[in-house]
Amino acid sequence: MSDVHLVGLGGTISMRDFGAGAVPFSSAVSIAERIEGFGGAEDLAKIGGSEVDIDLIERLACRCAELVADGVGGIVVTTGTDSIEEVTTWLAYRQRWPVPIAVTGAMVVGERPDSDGAANLTDALTVVTSGENIDPVVVFAGKVFAAREVLKVSGIARDAFAAPGRGPLAAVAGGVIRWHRCLPRGPVHGRPTAPVVPVPIVVSSLGDDGDLLSYAGSRHPAVIVAANGAGNMPPGQAAAAQRLLADGVLVVVTTRAADAQVAPIYGYPGGVATLQAAGAVLAPGLSPHRARLLVSLGLAQSLEPGEVRSLIELEAGA
Repeated sequence: MSDVHLVGLGGTISMRDFGAGAVPFSSAVSIAERIEGFGGAEDLAKIGGSEVDIDLIERLACRCAELVADGVGGIVVTTGTDSIEEVTTWLAYRQRWPVPIAVTGAMVVGERPDSDGAANLTDALTVVTSGENIDPVVVFAGKVFAAREVLKVSGIARDAFAAPGRGPLAAVAGGVIRWHRCLPRGPVHGRPTAPVVPVPIVVSSLGDDGDLLSYAGSRHPAVIVAANGAGNMPPGQAAAAQRLLADGVLVVVTTRAADAQVAPIYGYPGGVATLQAAGAVLAPGLSPHRARLLVSLGLAQSLEPGEVRSLIELEAGA
């Protein structure tokens, strides 16, 4: 019997369309039966991707740790594609896994005969049985993506994931993996020691007066800004960020740009170099959602702002 275990969270791969829209229907056990190769399967949840929260992905991490302790040789996680980025990233941040973990799902409802779910599941199984010493990955549409790089780039296309500015790690088809590049294993940050309270993400847009950022910062110890370009904000929003920084709120600057790269290039009011000089933390290489997970994890470990800054710098250098 295979020692690869399937853990289901629901998502499109589990769904059936009853006429008023697709909803979760199939169990992980029935999904695993669609292809040969799984030694066991279980559901942690049966929900849509946007219903997944950090409490659930932390339960997933704990369950994966239990499965590893029980001797599984690999884990495949199925979830809604809206949650794939965060699910995979949280697993990569939480601990160094001694077995491969692949996260996958489907863009076409799993109960349809033309669903991409079975193909994605087969490819994920190929990856976790390959013997490669890798951090968690996303396997989708014949490609393998690193947890720290993958981005959902379409809400409807079957080829819904990419790694802008980086590309996939490998291609997989017919039980064969062709590796394009190999990443060193990234840093791990441990488990939360208190309930995780997610910090907000505020998006920059032209002419933003900063009111929304001010409100978010008044309620949370840290705020992630999905800024423009290299990390720039409109003047009104930048002024709000500087007031928050003066009050001790951690302001983390990411970008709306798909490659997630920020750099202290511009010194005009609202320019990223000006914000960095005022104490904002730049997070090059981290998407807004990844920065949110990392900062929320650090705060749930009771880290001080300077220690959270160090977490971001560690990830940015990975």
